[in-house]
Amino acid sequence: MHTFKRGFFCSDLSIRYPYKDCTITVPMLLLMMLLLPMLFVAVVEIMRICKRFRTRLYFRNLWRAEATFSFGFIATYLTTELAKHAVGRLRPHFYHGCQPRLDDGSSCSDPQNAELFVEQFHCANHNLSTRQIRELHVSFPSAHSSLSFYSMVLLALYVHGVWRGRGGVQVLRHVLQFLLLMAALCVSLSRVADYWHHWSDVLAGALLGVTYATITAAYVGDLLRRRRRPTARIPPSLNYSHHQLMADNNNSTASAKVHFLGAAASASMTTTTPLEDIQDSDVEDFGDSRDSRDSKDSHDSQDSQNSHAEDEDDDEEAYKPQRSRPATPPTDLTHVV
Repeated sequence: MHTFKRGFFCSDLSIRYPYKDCTITVPMLLLMMLLLPMLFVAVVEIMRICKRFRTRLYFRNLWRAEATFSFGFIATYLTTELAKHAVGRLRPHFYHGCQPRLDDGSSCSDPQNAELFVEQFHCANHNLSTRQIRELHVSFPSAHSSLSFYSMVLLALYVHGVWRGRGGVQVLRHVLQFLLLMAALCVSLSRVADYWHHWSDVLAGALLGVTYATITAAYVGDLLRRRRRPTARIPPSLNYSHHQLMADNNNSTASAKVHFLGAAASASMTTTTPLEDIQDSDVEDFGDSRDSRDSKDSHDSQDSQNSHAEDEDDDEEAYKPQRSRPATPPTDLTHVV
């Protein structure tokens, strides 16, 4: 990617700091902010399911956590590099490292160039490679700051999401989160102390890292949402009366009918269908009593026909005189021989 070549004032003292070696090098940054957090997540995932450890479940949880962390880390790095090359801000030790020369051969130390804004220049320090010269133009924002704050803030949110407890355990959790944030702050401040970044570069990198960590935790890793404990599904009540429950317990052959009638009576108050309210025991009772219920239904139909016939006879005999009852036999049978 082409780096924007920014000009400078010869009287600008913010780019005349001496050159110093980095306290936190790039390999150290990757070890502290990438490898160690991923190892920490792997250990925590083992501790979460140590009581009922399953290899498949562990690797699935580990893959989700590591993929979430890596996604945000790569996004933060790409955004930081894009901003670096687009802005092209000079580092605090730019003048000492580049030793710029103007096209006419003069330098900023000449009196006529004291207030001059230089746009066309070249570096007179031949000890620097092309890559090192290019690094002098990518001060804003700080990659050390953005990556360290992203890693530590996301790790703090991860600890907050998986580490539950009260009392002393909760205090230890907050102490660990504080230490993680202090590690990110120390890495960021070292860039200012080593004259590799301006304080505004570090601040912008910190804000960028915190923003990406929050977005990743909220929308990718879902660490900020309060998870509720799963509760057992309670089947809707059928609003049985006391007599219906007694009939269900005493007469198992009619339990399916009682359940169906109770569900139909409460259909206007519940949103479920009667078929959803029938339990497994009702199905068994229905299977066991199917034969007896069929015979009972046929007997009920025959009784209903007989009752209709009797009703017709009663209508015909309604106006007939009532017959006298037969005389009762004598109770004293002593005269019978």
